[in-house]
Amino acid sequence: MIRFEITGETPSKKNVNKFNTKTKAVYKDKHYQAWHTGAMLQMKAQKTCNGQVDPINSPVAIALTFYHGDQVRRDSDNQTSSIMDLLQDAKVLADDRWQIVRRLEINNEYDKGNARCLIEIKGL
Repeated sequence: MIRFEITGETPSKKNVNKFNTKTKAVYKDKHYQAWHTGAMLQMKAQKTCNGQVDPINSPVAIALTFYHGDQVRRDSDNQTSSIMDLLQDAKVLADDRWQIVRRLEINNEYDKGNARCLIEIKGL
């Protein structure tokens, strides 16, 4: 089993595209970009500790546990998309298609002031 822990509240990737009405340009929200950059650094450091070299390209089960630091309403499916894209960008997973991610479990817990996401990946 491979475990990662990403500190901080996981933002939704779904609503991060912003639109500049003057230039018609689409860009990513700065809050999401800052989280993604920091999460990538955490993921790469933990990936090295786990001894993983190549992206996973065989069937796995993934369990995500979001520990929320407050009682604000959030959509777990949107946060899950952010984590799944992070796993691909950090080259933990070769792809998040169903042929690789066969099982996906999403859990939510409350831990006041200590937001984080625990990622557990187990081969099938």
